[in-house]
Amino acid sequence: MRAAGWLAVLVACASGCDRLVVVGRDEAADGASRSDDAAGGAAPSDNFALDGSGADASDSGLVPLAVPWSTSFEGQPGDSWMPGDPTCYATGGASFKVVTSPVHTGQHAAAFTIDTAVASPSQTRCLKQGVLPTSARYGAWYYVPTHATSINNWNLLHFQGADVADGTAAHGLWDVSLANALDGTLHTAVYDFLRMRVLQTSVSIPVGAWFHLEVFLRRAADGTGEFTLSQDGQVALNLTGLTTDDSRWGQWFVGNYAMAISPASSAVYVDDVTIDPASGP
Repeated sequence: MRAAGWLAVLVACASGCDRLVVVGRDEAADGASRSDDAAGGAAPSDNFALDGSGADASDSGLVPLAVPWSTSFEGQPGDSWMPGDPTCYATGGASFKVVTSPVHTGQHAAAFTIDTAVASPSQTRCLKQGVLPTSARYGAWYYVPTHATSINNWNLLHFQGADVADGTAAHGLWDVSLANALDGTLHTAVYDFLRMRVLQTSVSIPVGAWFHLEVFLRRAADGTGEFTLSQDGQVALNLTGLTTDDSRWGQWFVGNYAMAISPASSAVYVDDVTIDPASGP
């Protein structure tokens, strides 16, 4: 979504609004950028939306994602989220590396650094793919070291799906992004691809401190699905009784993606990423 689409809803809700605001699609802005998945999915030219030939593949490619799963970027056996693995990537002036500070737990965390002065979008993320659990919690600890202004879609978490095990065939499902309210504070905002709407929360994130984002996703192609976003254990957005995933196979991205941000070079740190099967948030 172009800047107008994000800013219109966020300016309307400075700091004292209700839990969420829903706005309709901005045709001029939305149609121009969603065609290349600017909301947070990998752009078609990036060539790292892994297909069925990757580690999760079988003859059919529709292999269930093994859960529970977690990583703290400590390089433990079976942890693929490390530099050099194709499930972690950087493009458009971005970089991905494992660091020793700041960390949430253990000895390491991941630094995802983008630079939209080099390219738009600039992105660096890691992904898990496969047939996603029917119901699960997807969590990650984030650290934003300095304040920044999101000019056009600063994305942290992204879900997309397809009916075949091929990331290039996938379409967006859900985004969790950061955007600025009128007073400049950073808040979480969700983009619902299936209904083409922005859902903005009133929960601000801390700068210079670790905070936890968790999505509970009950996948359903009918009206029985659920999407809940929590921050530090507080429910920021809860949607029930709706289609949440119309695909058979999915990908979950964690990292840093932006079309435009100020300052243009911006790092976020990630630690203690988890996927846990669950019946509810």
